[in-house]
Amino acid sequence: RGSRPCATSFPSSPSSPPPPRTRALSDRFRVWMMVRMWRSVILLFACLGAVSSTCPRVKTNMESWDWGALSGTQVSFTNTTTTDGNSQWTVHLCEGVFSNMHDYGSFSGGAGSIKFHQPSDTFYMMYEGGDKGQGCETDARQADVYIHCQGCPSYLDEYNSACTLNTAPCVCAAYDAGCIGEVHMVANCPVGIPNYRKGFDVYDASTGIEEDISKVVIKDGEVMPGWTDEDTPSVAHDRAVIPGDVDSATFYLMMADEDLAGLPASQEVDAPDVFTDQPHILAVTMSGTAASGGSVDPEQMLMLQLDFHCYQTGLADVHVEISFANQYYPCDFAFTYECGMGSTAGDSKSDPLSVFFMVSFLLVIAFCVLGCAYNYSVQQKRGEDIVPGIEYIHSAREFVSAIVKNQPSYSYSGTARGAGGETEGYQAL
Repeated sequence: RGSRPCATSFPSSPSSPPPPRTRALSDRFRVWMMVRMWRSVILLFACLGAVSSTCPRVKTNMESWDWGALSGTQVSFTNTTTTDGNSQWTVHLCEGVFSNMHDYGSFSGGAGSIKFHQPSDTFYMMYEGGDKGQGCETDARQADVYIHCQGCPSYLDEYNSACTLNTAPCVCAAYDAGCIGEVHMVANCPVGIPNYRKGFDVYDASTGIEEDISKVVIKDGEVMPGWTDEDTPSVAHDRAVIPGDVDSATFYLMMADEDLAGLPASQEVDAPDVFTDQPHILAVTMSGTAASGGSVDPEQMLMLQLDFHCYQTGLADVHVEISFANQYYPCDFAFTYECGMGSTAGDSKSDPLSVFFMVSFLLVIAFCVLGCAYNYSVQQKRGEDIVPGIEYIHSAREFVSAIVKNQPSYSYSGTARGAGGETEGYQAL
């Protein structure tokens, strides 16, 4: 790109040893040789340092990424499409981009020079100051390099199918449009380091959660053990679980009264995003002073109440995300809710008296069936005699009949009226 290549000249080995000299001349010759060699080594390292560049650390309000591990990574790619056939590209991460036809410029390092591009799992680098060849005499060529962290994007019309996360770093596609080159790469991106909101805490005031689960849900903006997200709902001993007989949960959002290392003591909080991964099992509604967002400080807290509405029996994961208008990394905590599994879940309370009568009825039925079978097969009884305790039933029937017969009876005579006069009716006792 117009810069002279580094060149080093090493002293050639003499074909024959020097003629005998005095000890002083021999010592001077050895010193001269050592000086030449050290100058060559220093020049070589200077050249290596001139062509190497360190990828910077990228930082946003919410996260930061250290790209230093990918410094000096070189990837070559040959575009064999009909549009740019046999176009050979070489990308030096955080150094330069060039093809077999053009120099597209170098990367201007510095904090924040690698930026986000939508979607958020893609990073963007701009390489500037390329050649000013034909058609680009006014504006030098440049390259827009997109580094995709999840593989080649599907929106590319044509891309290198061999470029995957397993073969990264690699180039999906590279082409130019006028004086601007566009390169899509796949790389194993560094893990982002969240920028948590120091001093922001969330406390659980719910009932029914095991005592060994921390009541501190969020501490200094970071989720505590027991409240982390899970792929599937569970009731593990180290998991925050709310039983189905608890209709609502309450959480308090606050700022700690402590040294915040220069950060403001108050913090604006967005309206929480509350949802469940199993909407066919559970619906969650929220209320309280935190439902629509607000401000928290050491003197004022916000209350978030979650109400649970079960559709069927099962486990459901409940997620609560609290964000800070993109100023800090969001707080995301989760817990498991047991629909229909609490001690009084489903409004099906157990009545001890009902249970007693039900058990007694089943025992009587079982006794009758087994007794009938025994009398029929072993005692060879037939008819009503196969019923267990039939003699007692007969005795009880006769006793009831006797009581009925001994009851006093009452009869009435109606009043008859004839042509000859009246007959008075009397009641017989």
